[in-house]
Amino acid sequence: MNKKEKVKWSKRLTRNLGLKIVSFLLAMGLWLLVVNIDDPVVRWTYLDVPVTIKNADVITNQGMIYEVLDGTDVIPRVTVYAPRSVGESINKSDIVATADMNTLNSLNILQVEFSVPRMGNKISDIRGSADSVKVSIENKKNIQLVLETNVTGDAPEGYVVGNVTTDQNLVRVAGAESIVSRVDSAVINIDMNTLSEFTSDITTSVPVRLYDAEGNEVEGSTLTKNPENVMITIEILSTKDVPLRFEVEGEAAEGYGLTGVVTSDVQTVRIAGRRSALNNVNEIVIPPEAFDVSEISEDLTTEVDICDYLPENVMMADKSSSKPVGVTVGVERETTTEYSLQAEDVRLSNVPEGLECSLEGLDEEYTVSITGIRSVMGNVNERNLEASLDVAAWMREQGLRELMPGRYLVTLQYNNPEYTELDAPVTATMIVSEVTEGDTEE
Repeated sequence: MNKKEKVKWSKRLTRNLGLKIVSFLLAMGLWLLVVNIDDPVVRWTYLDVPVTIKNADVITNQGMIYEVLDGTDVIPRVTVYAPRSVGESINKSDIVATADMNTLNSLNILQVEFSVPRMGNKISDIRGSADSVKVSIENKKNIQLVLETNVTGDAPEGYVVGNVTTDQNLVRVAGAESIVSRVDSAVINIDMNTLSEFTSDITTSVPVRLYDAEGNEVEGSTLTKNPENVMITIEILSTKDVPLRFEVEGEAAEGYGLTGVVTSDVQTVRIAGRRSALNNVNEIVIPPEAFDVSEISEDLTTEVDICDYLPENVMMADKSSSKPVGVTVGVERETTTEYSLQAEDVRLSNVPEGLECSLEGLDEEYTVSITGIRSVMGNVNERNLEASLDVAAWMREQGLRELMPGRYLVTLQYNNPEYTELDAPVTATMIVSEVTEGDTEE
């Protein structure tokens, strides 16, 4: 098309333009008028319409329970045929899909009926992409379980989880027999990693979970739990590391003695409790009753349960470490040695003022026999035995408030080390006299 023809064609389009616009508007108005007068039936589609089960007590009154299978209680697509004026005001919530348990057939299928009650008989037709609900019918089973707690994760640094208490300790479970029969335990799970900011006791609500014997969670639409949730209180305790101290007493077999050396698998333990309780604990003492050393002639190895000796309101911080501790008590053969000592070396101390004391009855050189374990006896000699008599201490033992001049039988003390003993006490006569004036001047 050349330029001359284009201009000619443009003039044709714009000729009587106003008249052409008016004609178009009149045509549109006429079409809308016809449509509104006729109000034709139009198809309206709604997705995922739920089905309501009616007369379920037909089953439940017989001690049975039903479960909808394969999600068939939701109709994927429902189509409503209605005049345009009616369909425009229909919402998905207006559509009612019901399945009556009285229509249950031998294949456990319920027929679904559709309606739009709000519109009465204004609906021309209504259809679903599915028109039945599949169900399974089983005996109903009820069980009761003791509620268990499962704590995972750690409390904040320096703290541990103590006791966990619940407001209820029993859970009632009901549902289809095939599902309830699988339930082995009812558990509340506590993940301390989600509560790591707490350093004091925690109270919260936790859901009850059901598990089979293999630890798999059991769920089902027919399964009910009473209660669904329980209130729990989690005790948060402080921790402290303290050493173990072993006290051993008793007599080994004849010719043997305790070395005093006690070794164990662990030297310190971590305990937990309220801060006020831990402040009073600086060590855990294992008493002599924990060991039976009577008549032993070799090292005694035994197990001790530290938990038995924890103070009140104190527990092991790590419950997994609460197993008994291996402990070994040392024993050695004894040996006896005689030592020759000088009577003049006996030291008298704490003599009351105004009195003087001396000893007689000892040979100038006398013998002391000492028995003890070999590892200790090797360090004993005449010089370090140091025979002595503390007069003030002797008076207290005798119940004397005042010492009068006279002669008294006394037992000498020796500086023999622990785990040794004198075979026989060494006695002497202590002569007590008043200090004379001449002695004082001297």
